[in-house]
Amino acid sequence: MDSGHAIGRPPGSSNDIHIEWRIHVLTWAAWHASRLPGDFVECGVNTGIFSLAVCDYIDFNATGKTFYLFDTYRGIPVEQVSEGEERQGRLIENSAVYFECFERARANFAPFPQARLVRGRVPDTFSEVEVEAVCFLSIDMNIVEPEIAAITHFWPRLVPGAPVVLDDYGWGGYGEQKAAMDDFAARQGAKVLLLPTGQGLMLKPG
Repeated sequence: MDSGHAIGRPPGSSNDIHIEWRIHVLTWAAWHASRLPGDFVECGVNTGIFSLAVCDYIDFNATGKTFYLFDTYRGIPVEQVSEGEERQGRLIENSAVYFECFERARANFAPFPQARLVRGRVPDTFSEVEVEAVCFLSIDMNIVEPEIAAITHFWPRLVPGAPVVLDDYGWGGYGEQKAAMDDFAARQGAKVLLLPTGQGLMLKPG
């Protein structure tokens, strides 16, 4: 079976990466978020496989919102990888899966003029744009340092009821991220729901 997500594969690969249920979770969250005030944010975009599905599903051009898309667009910054994450193979994954994809991503989002690609390392690029209110936050950067920086930065900007989707939260080999997110959530009076997809889902209390 081919789930049709060729856009997310490394160049030359014909492997089916089977993300249909992760997409289902994201589009559910986006549908609810589209009814809240604020803008959309994704940290960890790559070619746009997740956020493009969101844009298509909710007809993003009709929402009047902006979608801020933060990424290096060339993989994981190696200087942000912890020793534990390196032992778990994150650098091997980085070289095997990710590639320079900014121009491809920009072309992919051309049909969505309110999608704003912000290129560079998280959290360094947060100062380049002013995002006042956020109704949807997706985090998928594969390592702890930028993910905690992202949730810390955007949490005060999330409107009540806003969904946060954590792509790597429950995956084997990503325990550092889960522990860090659980600790963060507890300090905010929130709790992450572990989904069968391996994703985590959290709502901003309000």
